[in-house]
Order: sequence, then structure tokens, then C-alpha cells
Amino acid sequence: MALRVTVERDAIVDATQFSVAFFATILTGEAVIFAISFNAASGWPSLREIDTHIAFREWVVIGWLASVFTVVGLLGGSDTTAFYGALLFLLADVFGIFSFVRLFGLASAGGRKRLLLRTLRRSLERLPTEPERVQERLRDDPVVSAYLAAVDQAVGRRDTGAARDLVDELTGAAQGHAPLGGAAALHVDVIHRLARTSLMGGMDAVVAAEGIESLVDSLLTIVARTTPAEPTTEAELIAVEDAAVALGRTSRYLAWLAGTALTLSVRRVADAGSARELVAVTTRCRDRILREVDPDPQSAAPEELRTPLTTPTAVLAWVGGFTQYHGSHQAAAFYPTHELLAGRKFMGNYWDGASVLTALRQALYGRDAGGRATGPAAEASRRAFGSVAEFDRFWTLASVGAIATLRHTGLPHPPALIRPEFTPDPQLLGAYLRTFGSHRWFSDAEQARSLLASVMSRKPATDGAWGRVRAAGLRSAVRTPVPEVEPHHRPAAMVLAVAARLAPLSDGEPDRQLRLFLDGLPQPVIEATARLAARALPGGESGDGTPADPRGAVITGLQVMRLVGNRSGSLG
Repeated sequence: MALRVTVERDAIVDATQFSVAFFATILTGEAVIFAISFNAASGWPSLREIDTHIAFREWVVIGWLASVFTVVGLLGGSDTTAFYGALLFLLADVFGIFSFVRLFGLASAGGRKRLLLRTLRRSLERLPTEPERVQERLRDDPVVSAYLAAVDQAVGRRDTGAARDLVDELTGAAQGHAPLGGAAALHVDVIHRLARTSLMGGMDAVVAAEGIESLVDSLLTIVARTTPAEPTTEAELIAVEDAAVALGRTSRYLAWLAGTALTLSVRRVADAGSARELVAVTTRCRDRILREVDPDPQSAAPEELRTPLTTPTAVLAWVGGFTQYHGSHQAAAFYPTHELLAGRKFMGNYWDGASVLTALRQALYGRDAGGRATGPAAEASRRAFGSVAEFDRFWTLASVGAIATLRHTGLPHPPALIRPEFTPDPQLLGAYLRTFGSHRWFSDAEQARSLLASVMSRKPATDGAWGRVRAAGLRSAVRTPVPEVEPHHRPAAMVLAVAARLAPLSDGEPDRQLRLFLDGLPQPVIEATARLAARALPGGESGDGTPADPRGAVITGLQVMRLVGNRSGSLG
């Protein structure tokens, strides 16, 4: 019996020695692969994610238990305990092979990319839906923080391959079941990081433009996935409005980016090539967003056969953002707006002077019952606005943001930065301004002053169409670095928005009411309005100072609306 025990114990010791040697071999192999494949300075992927993927901790725990059982058995003279320790070492070796294979899969770029995509997808799917909690989680989530740090590191090193991979990881991760708010907020954040670094010369502008375009396409896919075709419940209505705000703020940021790229290029702060690529990509992306929301498809592609904007509040939230910062296709955006709100197409041509807002007003509130629009869309729009007075007030307030953010016409526009719908053409600017200026629901200076006093004295509305759009914006988790300013904080733009509705639209029309309105304004107000007109409208004095003739500068600037629908119009 003693001899048999001695032989079994020797066998246990031999088996354990072999298992420990194999265990050490696998551990050394993993260490070599890890040292070659991963950068210690990078937190993406983090050690936590690698450990979870290869089950490293579980493997080490099994090896530790095997050592404990073996040592206790050998020292305590318990062959059974030592035998189980040897079996645990064998299990640790099998588990080690599994861990080694999993780690070896991460040694390739494709393997790491698949891991990171799954990791980011899980993190996005765990994000809450409340905007305050989304922003907090985006700041505190270790996975999102590591991802954004990796983006900054890649663009800072001008590592175009890593930047492309990181964009692909986000666009792939967001196509799972991630809620719109967090995914859209992260998309916009990465878009801004790419654009900012490109403008500062930190990375290839072509790669940045490709990334921005991919992210916008991904955002449109998320919007299509998360918005129901026929919302009925409160949650579905909120989802549609959140999507509209996300598209509106993204469009607004892209318009701001194009204007910023132009300004920095002219002032020789940004490289002309970078500015050219960014202007081009913003124009393309805004056109894609416009096609996404347009209920009239340009093709039979499934993504163009529906619109995510299925409620009046959603339409207004989107168009309010799309028409700011002098972005491309600004006037064209009112065609789908009219169709979505009135339920029928606008058949006029804004280049011929047709007023889409006047047509929309008549379709919803016209006195002629035969010409008034009927149907679910028109009825829903009338309920959303409430009254014709609220309709007029909403579009007046919307025009304030559009006018206040027009580009500086005194800056030169290099030919390399000219794109369709992004040109220094005064006629195009006239079309943009006339879209709002032709919305005329008062006819004399006294009515204009009453409107101005009413709007400027009221706090931000919490009811009505403007209040609902504002509430949708406050609820959204999407934030951009471009501040949003309430209309009553822009008195100069407010005055110019009211004055545009009194200015002549064709040669030969009298401007008496416009002059009376301007003459009744306090001098500081008219001077601030003149500075805005001189900066944003052509024909006035150049420079950023107050024009010598403030009233004349406003009147001259508003003459740009005569260039549309008036073949003989001029800025004289």
C-alpha cells in the first residue's frame, strides 16, 4: 500500500509540474502578444475590455485554486486534495488555450475592431433616454470616455487609419438598439472633434470630411430606425420630436461649420484645402438631410419613401435649425415644410418671387374655404399653431435666428469655396431673405412697431408652437458647441426681421412705411440694426463700424430682396 501511494504521489507531482510549465508557456505567449499588439498609452481598448474578452481573470483564479489544492495536498499528505489540484491545473491549461486563442484574435486590426464595436454598442445601448442623464453618462461612462480619448489621440497624431477605424466603430455600434439621444449626441461630438482638428491643421481634411459624411449618414439611419411612421403614443411622439431636434441641430452645426471654415480661410487661420473639403462635405450632408425629411422622394429607394417628421412640432423644430447660419439649401427647405404642414405641395418658384410662407398661411387659414387645405396634416398643423396670430408670430421669431446668423458679406468668398447653394451670389441671399420678408401680415409702420414691442416684451413662450418647439429642444440630449440664443436677446435681428416685411419687393414700390418704422426707433436700436445690415446684407457700407447713415444702410441692405422675382431689380 505504501509503495502504491508513493507512486501515485509521484505521478501527481509529475503531472502538476508539466501543467505548471504549460501554464507558464501560455502566460508568456499572452504577454508577448499583448506587448506587441497593444499600446500602453491608449485606453481604447481598455484593459477591462480585453480582460472581459479573453477571460484572463477567470483563468488566473483557476490556476490559483489549482496551486492551493496541490500545495495543501502535498504538504498535508492528502493525495485526494493533490489529485484535485492536478485536475484544476489541467482545467487551467484548457482555459488558457481558450484565452490565448481569444487574445490572438485581438492581435489583428480586424479583431480589435470587432471587440471595440461590440463594446461601444453595449455602452450605447445602456444609455438612458432622459437628456440630463444622457449627458451625465456620456461624461462619466468609461467606455465612451476611452473612445473619445482615442479619437483625440488619433486626430492629434494625424493617424488617418486609426481615425477611420474609430468612425467605423461608432457608426457600426450605433446601428444596434441604441437610443437616439445618446447615439446622436456622440455622433455630433465626434463630428465636431474631426472638424475642429481639421480646421486647425491637425489632420487630413479629406479623412475628416469622409468621417463627417459617414457619421451624418449613420445619424440618418438611426433616425429612420427610431422614429415610427405613425406615432400614436406619447413616447412615440416624443421620439419623433427628438429626431427632428437632432436633425435640426446637426444641420445648424453644419451650416455654422461651413461659415466658420470660410471665415478662417479668408483670414488665413485655416488651410484653404481644409476649408474647401469642409465646405463641400457640409453642403452634401445638408442636402442628404433635406432629402431624408422631404416627403416627396427623388427615387424609389426605401429610405426615401418615408419622412421621420410626422408631426407639425417636429417639422418646425427641424426647419428652425436648418435655416440658421446661412446654410446651403435654406430656401429649398420650405418646400417639404409646406408639404408636411399643409398636406399638399407648394407649386410656386421662390426664384420667381413666390412666397411659400404666404401660401402656407392661406392653405391653413385662408378665408376662401375652397382654397383652404384639408386632411390630417393641415388639421394637425392648425391645432399646433392654434391661431393665425400664433402662426405669424412663430415665423417672425424663426426669421430672427436666420437673419442674425447670416454670413459676413464683406468678407471675400474665394472661388475654391464656392459650392451649389453656398455662394456669394446676392440673388441667392435675396431668395433666403425674401422667404421670410414676403410673409406679410401687417402693412404699416404702426402695426410693425406694435408687433416689435409685443415680441420684445414677452418672455420665451411656454405654450403655442414656439413654446412646444422650445420644449422639445430643451428635452433633447443633442448638444452642439454653437450657442442657441432666444429671439428677444437679438433686438437688431428682430428689428431687421420686422423691417424686411415692410421693405419693397420690386422696383417702383414705395418704401414710406419702412422709413416711418425706422424713424420711430431709438437711435441705439437703429444703429445696432444698421451694423447688422451692413455686415449681413450687400450694398451697404463695408466694415464693422456703425454706418454714417444707419437708416439708409438698412433700407439699402433690404433691397437685396428685389433681385428675386424682379428681372430688372438692382441694388442701386
